Amino acid sequence: MTQTAPAARNTRIDPPGAANAVTVHQAPEPPVASHWRRFLATALALSLIWGALTGFRSDALIFGLPAVLAGAGLVFLLPSRPGWRLSPRGALTFVLWFAAQTVRGAVDVALRAFSPAMPLRPGFRRYPIALPQGAPRVMFLNTITLLPGTLSAEIAGDQVIVHMLDTSADLNADLGALETRIAALFALNRPTETTP
Repeated sequence: MTQTAPAARNTRIDPPGAANAVTVHQAPEPPVASHWRRFLATALALSLIWGALTGFRSDALIFGLPAVLAGAGLVFLLPSRPGWRLSPRGALTFVLWFAAQTVRGAVDVALRAFSPAMPLRPGFRRYPIALPQGAPRVMFLNTITLLPGTLSAEIAGDQVIVHMLDTSADLNADLGALETRIAALFALNRPTETTP
């Protein structure tokens, strides 16, 4: 009997009022055989650590071998590896983009603080999150808070409630660009615009 690989999961980014939808493709779950690869890699790593701690003495295997096998066997109790990985290129472009956004946002906040001509319009806005659960979504929510002028105030299901210094700013465009950068950072298939 043949088994078919699970299909990739698609998540739509469809901000309110947006003309187009953006889709993030998450890689399919790895097959069960990956547990054995993880088991062997973990067993090797634990064996090297145990050997380094005991001076690679053979009599230490009495306790070391069961401990290594038990530790490596825990991978069978853990969920499968997520359908993403970190991208070095995505990380580099994210760091450069984040640095530029931080400077831009800090200048904007400083101008608003020292110039009465630039009014503050604080308030809350909702934004639907399309990134998958786990590290990509956590990174997205934390980055919103790190950028000047915005704060992830609350998570309501698949939406984040953002506190803004200026509610007239284009939140959908800013956070849509951030989601695209996070998707590239975690080597998710790059979002592509599709018509609804």
